[in-house]
Amino acid sequence: MQYHEAMAFLSRYTNYERELRYPYNGWAMNLSRVRAMLTALGDPDRRLTLVQVAGTKGKGSTAAMIESMARAAGYSTGLFTSPHLTVFRERIRLRGEMISEEEVGRLTERLLPAAAKVEHRPDLGPLTFFEILTVLGLLAFDEAGLKLAVLETGLGGRYDATTVTNPAVAVLTHVSLDHMDILGNTITAIATEKSFIIKPGRPAVIAPQTEEAYAVFHRRCQEVGAPEVRVAERYTWERLHQTINGQAASFHGPRELLQVSLPLLGAHQLRNAAAAITAIDLLAPAGFPVSDAAVKDGLAAVVWPARFQRIRARPDLILDGAHNVHSAACLRETLLELYPGRRIIAVLGLAHDKDVEGFVRELGPVLQTAVVTHAHTARAEMPARIEAAFAGLPVKLIERAGVLEAMNTAVELAKPEDVIIVTGSFYVVSEALAWDCQCS
Repeated sequence: MQYHEAMAFLSRYTNYERELRYPYNGWAMNLSRVRAMLTALGDPDRRLTLVQVAGTKGKGSTAAMIESMARAAGYSTGLFTSPHLTVFRERIRLRGEMISEEEVGRLTERLLPAAAKVEHRPDLGPLTFFEILTVLGLLAFDEAGLKLAVLETGLGGRYDATTVTNPAVAVLTHVSLDHMDILGNTITAIATEKSFIIKPGRPAVIAPQTEEAYAVFHRRCQEVGAPEVRVAERYTWERLHQTINGQAASFHGPRELLQVSLPLLGAHQLRNAAAAITAIDLLAPAGFPVSDAAVKDGLAAVVWPARFQRIRARPDLILDGAHNVHSAACLRETLLELYPGRRIIAVLGLAHDKDVEGFVRELGPVLQTAVVTHAHTARAEMPARIEAAFAGLPVKLIERAGVLEAMNTAVELAKPEDVIIVTGSFYVVSEALAWDCQCS
């Protein structure tokens, strides 16, 4: 099967990432059919040592850090993440490299009989894009002879296809309000959905949380007999310095790590790093010890795009996939730390299901101009609601029909000493990357 044929096959299946509204239950997202597919393929996941990462924010960064540290220690690793920014193959990485087009085609053909077998079982319901993708990733890792893989949960946890696995370590990053129309409108409800990645007898790494989230994760750990490891009780950390090129910090705990370099910016990334280091610590009993040197090398080499990523200078052009209230607050904090007193122009577009008003409330006060737009997706919010959220703020608003036009406008407005931040949605960031490629 050729790559384009594989992509055509995958596009047959319902892709909830593209839907504005979709069901969230054990029928629409059925782990039984994922397990049935994997069983038909020889249960490739059961030959892998897995780390599963869930949370509202920071799960992708944390997953990337864990994989990078393990790879720096010499292990052959896999990384499964979503969504992708520019290329579908970003979602499945083997030994740090995107899966090849040839492998996507070959493995998709390999799983066709298993998919057909499941589709002929009316008791399981129709497969989805993410379910097929999860099976494809696990199959790729197994057939490549990898022994260790890190899986980023897609949405929630209870019904997420990655939760069909039995990870050696589960990691819960910070939980905040997001996807409230699906997961619930309280921290307790959202944390409950994510807590299902915690499995019997397997350690759960709990990043710094609100008391509500801590209570949910503590209860789940007790219910299933999982060791609960709170990052904040295991490690302390302090930033040493930060520039646009990265930051340095020290971590104190079971490991004494001094002068750790991290290319990812913001105080929240230090919390993510502490969670990732804790997960690495807990992989040692599973047969994957990692030295302090490999921890430092892996963190220094981690690559995770669109997280306060500068792609141009003078004016500095920053891409950041912040899309909820908590991430908007983290973005504001980082902007103020790195660019005090500078004029900030935002290219801004959000999804319809986000807390637009809360996002603007957090980020708006540091902006001088907002070029409001929307990405080419059914989930995009129209500019009128975003503009209304700026009421009372001294921010100049400019509306543009598409991201490419918005980028051109922002660049025309900006002086060399200004800062342009592209944010609000990974769809917007993705189209900004396409604009940058066209202009390069």
